[in-house]
Formats: sequence, structure tokens, C-alpha cells
Amino acid sequence: MVLLSTAGHSTITRTFILWALANTGGTLWLLLDFSLDRIDDYPIALMSGLVAALVSLAIVPLVIPFFSAMCRLRVGLSRRSLALVGVTLFFLLANQLLEVLLPIDSMTHLLNMSLPYWAAAMLTVLWLYSPGQQSNTGRTSACD
Repeated sequence: MVLLSTAGHSTITRTFILWALANTGGTLWLLLDFSLDRIDDYPIALMSGLVAALVSLAIVPLVIPFFSAMCRLRVGLSRRSLALVGVTLFFLLANQLLEVLLPIDSMTHLLNMSLPYWAAAMLTVLWLYSPGQQSNTGRTSACD
């Protein structure tokens, strides 16, 4: 049996927290946006949230190694900065995947629907990798 190290377990946990909060926040944002114009449009936001969750879940196996590799890289950036860059790159990858798989007429329309998810992911990264989170866990390493 393979046991996960503490750092590996923390990386997986943070990745799934990021996935859950980004999808929840983005869907709630779309739900509010769609419901302000017409309350009957809320199913569109919920279905968009379901599609976003499924597509982003398919990318999670790529994100975990990226976050694990962040500890080994010495590029002079904080882990928070690397996470923000990584999440943005994986957001663009997910949008490319959606553009290929769904009948979407332009990337502009896709970005209008997906930007709330990117914003929620950025806020989640800022929270997950904040100095306060390190002191809450009692760890001082940047690679916790």
C-alpha cells in the first residue's frame, strides 16, 4: 500500500478545496447574474455549473502534479504566485477543452460564462495560500 506524505496529502486536499470552491463560487455568481434579469433563467446557470464542474474535474489530475512540483521549483516566486499562474493556465486549458467539445461560436461567449469561475478560483488561491493559512496549520514551510 502506498501512503501519501503529508505534503502530498495537503496538495491533494488543497486541489480539491480549490476545485470545489471555484465551482461553487462561479456557479453562484452565474446564478445571481442570470436570475437578476429573469428568475426563470436559473436552470441555465445550474447546468453551466455542472458542465464547468465536470470539465474542471477532468483537469484535476493535471493540476495535482503541478502543485506538487511547485515545491521543487526554485524560480524566485512565492507558492501563492505560482498557484495563481498555474490556476490561470489550467483555466485557459479548460476553456480550450470546452471550445473543442461544445458547439460554442466564439471564445468571447465562452469567457463571459467562465470568468466567474476564474475569479472564484483566484480568490480561493489567495485564501488557501495566504500567510494566515500557514500559521493556522502550524507549518512554516512554503511547501505544506
